[in-house]
Amino acid sequence: MNKNLLALTVAASALAFSASAATSNIVGYVKLALKKGNNLVANPLNNTNTDGNKVGSLFGSIDCSVLRWTGSGFTTTDTVAGAGVVSGDDFSLAPGEAVFVAVSADASVTLVGEALTGTQTVAIKKGNNFVASKIPLSGAADTVLGLGIDGSSVLTWNGKGYDSYDYVDGVGYLTGAPNIAVGQGIVVSATAPATWSKTFTPAP
Repeated sequence: MNKNLLALTVAASALAFSASAATSNIVGYVKLALKKGNNLVANPLNNTNTDGNKVGSLFGSIDCSVLRWTGSGFTTTDTVAGAGVVSGDDFSLAPGEAVFVAVSADASVTLVGEALTGTQTVAIKKGNNFVASKIPLSGAADTVLGLGIDGSSVLTWNGKGYDSYDYVDGVGYLTGAPNIAVGQGIVVSATAPATWSKTFTPAP
């Protein structure tokens, strides 16, 4: 397996679904460690089970609030451990979108599914975009994840506020590229619509 996928532990026996022995898909799980307060996270794997990517399936094992950006504010979905979604929309959180998950104490969830490979794109709108890499790779935003949009800023959440990284074509990130972890959400603030594209073909 490519070293960049070390954070994605391939363990087919741990999955909530089975994969055909003939499939070439990479399957596994990712554990998200959530700290007390707000956590900007993403679903880095595609769970093809019915409702596998829905909030209730992803975060229903813990007490939390999931905040989703609408373009002008946040909607809230609340979950209770064992009961799943108790208020708000049980929406599908597919790879590529980021949300805040608020917890009252440290917690963790384990997400299972398939790693997307090939060429994956994330549409970036003018303004603030709560997004994530569709491919479960960790590393520098530019060289590893292929994210560099002229005139944009990448904002990472540090637990209390945002750290901002500005990008200019021909120069790169002015203060160095941020390192992004598997399952980490970011905000891309763009001055015009753009496309974040990354191609990844793992070694056999």
